[in-house]
Amino acid sequence: MAYEFQPPAAKTGAPAEGTCIDCHGGSLLNEAGGSVSIGGIPNSYVPTQTYTITVTVRHPTQHRWGFELVPLTTNNMMAGVFTNTTLFTDVQVLNGKTYMGHTNQRGAEGTFPAQPDSATWTFSWTAPGASAGTVTFYAAGNAANNNNLNTGDKIYTTSISATEGSMTGVDATTWGKIKMLYR
Repeated sequence: MAYEFQPPAAKTGAPAEGTCIDCHGGSLLNEAGGSVSIGGIPNSYVPTQTYTITVTVRHPTQHRWGFELVPLTTNNMMAGVFTNTTLFTDVQVLNGKTYMGHTNQRGAEGTFPAQPDSATWTFSWTAPGASAGTVTFYAAGNAANNNNLNTGDKIYTTSISATEGSMTGVDATTWGKIKMLYR
C-alpha cells in the first residue's frame, strides 16, 4: 500500500475527482470479487443531527485496507462535519472539502495490515444545516495485498445519497390547537 499514512485527498470518485486507482495499478476499477460500502446513512437526514457512519472494504484474497470518503451537495460543495471516533481515521481538507480516510498517523494501524477478508472504519458525521438539500457520499476503497507497493491492489468505488428531512418538533400554533382539543 503506497499511502498507508493517509490517502491523497480528492480520490473518492466524486465528480471531477480521481480514485485510488490513479496511484494503485494492476487491476480494473470495481473488478469482481470485492466491494466498498457505506453504512449508517439514512434515506433522509435531519439537519444538524449527528450520525455514526461506517465504511467497509471487502475482498477475499487481500490483506490490507484503505478508504476515503467525502459528502457533497448537488453543487459539489462540502456537506456537514466529520468527527473522528477512533484512532484509525483522520480528516484532511482540500479546496474547501473535508475528506475522511484511513490513517496510521494517530498511533494505530488504520490500514489493518495482515487482516484478512475486510476492514471497517467508524466515525461521526454531523449533517449540514437546513436548506443544504440532497447530500451524496462518495467513497473509494483499497483492498490491498500488503506488499507495501502500489501494485496488485483492488480499488472499489460507491456512492449513496440522502435527501434532506425536516427538523422534528411541533409548530407552536399546531401545539396550541392540540391543547385546545383536550381541555
